[in-house]
Amino acid sequence: MIDVHNPSMIEGRCISCGQGLVEEGCVAFPCPECGTIIRRCRSCREKSARYECPECGLVGP
Repeated sequence: MIDVHNPSMIEGRCISCGQGLVEEGCVAFPCPECGTIIRRCRSCREKSARYECPECGLVGP
């Protein structure tokens, strides 16, 4: 998992809410099942918002 202190390092949008990844604490990590990069904003991480991998359908908190 990459914890980004410089938000410009992660491009894209949060997989849970669709928000641009512009705040401190955004992360990008490989899906445990297929390796597709999952991107999440700090807010969705903090509230354990559900996400689903667009490639394999893995659901996670």
